[in-house]
Amino acid sequence: MNRRELIRLLGVGIPAGLILPSAFTACREEDLFEGKTYTGKVIVVGAGAAGMYAAYLLHKRGADVTLLEASSVYGGRIRPLAGFSDFPVELGAEEVHGQRSIFYDLLRDDGVDFVDVDDEDFYAFDGSVRSAESLKSNPDIQKMNTLVENMSDYDGGDVTANEYIDAKGYALSTRHLLNALLGNEFGASNDRLGLKGVSDADKLWTAGNRNFLLKGRSILSALESKFAAILPKIRLNVRVQQINYGGSQIQLTDQNNAIYLADKVVVTVPLTVLRDSDIQFIPALSSERTNAFSRIGMSAGMKVILKFNNRFWPENLGSLYGTGPIPEYWATAAGRSSNNNILTAFVHGEKAEQLNNMSNAAIINTLLSDLDDMYGANAATGNLAASQIMNWYNEPFIRGTYSYPIPGGAGARELIAAPIDKKLFFAGEATHTAGHFATVHGAIETGLRAVDEIFKSI
Repeated sequence: MNRRELIRLLGVGIPAGLILPSAFTACREEDLFEGKTYTGKVIVVGAGAAGMYAAYLLHKRGADVTLLEASSVYGGRIRPLAGFSDFPVELGAEEVHGQRSIFYDLLRDDGVDFVDVDDEDFYAFDGSVRSAESLKSNPDIQKMNTLVENMSDYDGGDVTANEYIDAKGYALSTRHLLNALLGNEFGASNDRLGLKGVSDADKLWTAGNRNFLLKGRSILSALESKFAAILPKIRLNVRVQQINYGGSQIQLTDQNNAIYLADKVVVTVPLTVLRDSDIQFIPALSSERTNAFSRIGMSAGMKVILKFNNRFWPENLGSLYGTGPIPEYWATAAGRSSNNNILTAFVHGEKAEQLNNMSNAAIINTLLSDLDDMYGANAATGNLAASQIMNWYNEPFIRGTYSYPIPGGAGARELIAAPIDKKLFFAGEATHTAGHFATVHGAIETGLRAVDEIFKSI
């Protein structure tokens, strides 16, 4: 099974009340709010993909826009690693999921080229590493693939993936693969991921099933090019701690007690920031809305980039699904560099939490030992050239990778996304209500939805 073809990340849906054509193109953007202008003051809290796109659209229609970003960099969970290799390595968002989205068209409009890769996935299975193709006739693997590839057909209850897998008697030999292909892929582990939420979102997915990697540049560089006009409007290291929307103007207060005034505010911070009450809202948000923050999952996750002096894995490796501490590795440079000696380790949920308790050196040694177990003694340990750990849980204004469905979460995204008093608007991947959460294109779609709501409010 090819990760870049068959595994679909959940996304965030098309804005309610705003119908976008499936063949949306970047030039169509000029017509989205044809004849509409807004000259009021808008503050966007958070300069990730959703916030940058919302600010870009508002700026084009005449609004006085400022973006307040708590961290020292913009881009949110999009972050390139420069200088590590002869191409930019992505520490956060890496793939473009589907070819029918605003995000895809923005990239194509900016002249981005995509990587064409012919690769194959490999499984650690029954004591050896074997290609997915060689195992496709195995009945246990077939049963696993049927579940993973047909999530929209799921007809079970609102339970975790593990509860369903236990009840249906999936083979123990495939449990690690099921955790990698479901729980880990969706930002969690199978003891937390809600299968009904996965299935419901899969039914709503409209972006297409092909996934793409950028060639020769980072995702952030493409966004910087497209959103160049609003980059000077981003104020970094401004942590909004209070939003008072009770008066005629909205008053925002930062960590230094500096005050910012706005007519409209778009809140695009990660779900964890809302869930943990990092921002005080006055008047207080409804209990129904605040309870919704905890009815969606978002937890620990990291990428570890490993560069080796020599490649010890198959030349056509796509992803490697192991039985140890890392559910998935992939060949990072495939199609992007002839120096294909880099693996990315991708880990979420319980396994990420276990790594969080280790030092950086211990994390690297754990991964090297894991790879040695699969490819032979010292294959990785004696071959390491450089490494980089991106622990998103330790990022103070993010604290996780992306949102995922948990049992009992139906309707939570809609509650979080709803505007308040024609003043407060909410965007970001966790607010996507039609299947595209946990993706960049989904985050961008919520920025568009928030701007549409602002125009409707005036």
